[in-house]
Amino acid sequence: MRCLLSNLLHRPILKAALVLGMLLSIARAAPAQALDAGERGTEIAPFAQYTVVAPDWGEDHDFGYTVGVDYTRFIRSILQPSLELRMSSVTGPTVGEKTYSGGLKLQTTIHGIRPYMTLLAGKGFITFDNPINNYISDSSFIVSAGCGVLFSAGHNVDLRLDFTHQNWNLDPQTLTPVTLGVGIAYRIPFHNGRTE
Repeated sequence: MRCLLSNLLHRPILKAALVLGMLLSIARAAPAQALDAGERGTEIAPFAQYTVVAPDWGEDHDFGYTVGVDYTRFIRSILQPSLELRMSSVTGPTVGEKTYSGGLKLQTTIHGIRPYMTLLAGKGFITFDNPINNYISDSSFIVSAGCGVLFSAGHNVDLRLDFTHQNWNLDPQTLTPVTLGVGIAYRIPFHNGRTE
């Protein structure tokens, strides 16, 4: 199972296929997105997810959680931009990682399914379980590009499938961990300043 997960998380072709599939879905859905998004107001969506990380340090995977929140102000567009803030904490047999990031999320809706892409930046902290030469921990500015999909699971509740590819600059090394998350989000819509 670990070998399969490692292969999935580190294959550039799979990552490119996921992004291409999302872009094709968005382009195909363009005529169907004539809905009046401008009248939907705003939405806040807190989320939590179980996260698996291939940390790019050692061969093992780390397990933990990600929590965050999205803020969307709906506009008349096929793509709906959101601001996203998230925090992740994972631990494993070689390293532990904590990240705090925020940035842009773009999503669309196709028959009730909402694919999205994210571009986030922030700060990452890493601790080493087996330090070398007293190199116990470090921190870095990180950039994270990702994609995912939201599936409706009931009134204002979504299931999340989330993938990110991160870049950590730990001079002189660069780490490129990848994450896979599965979780839940709860949408709180607002219309004219009132909750729905």
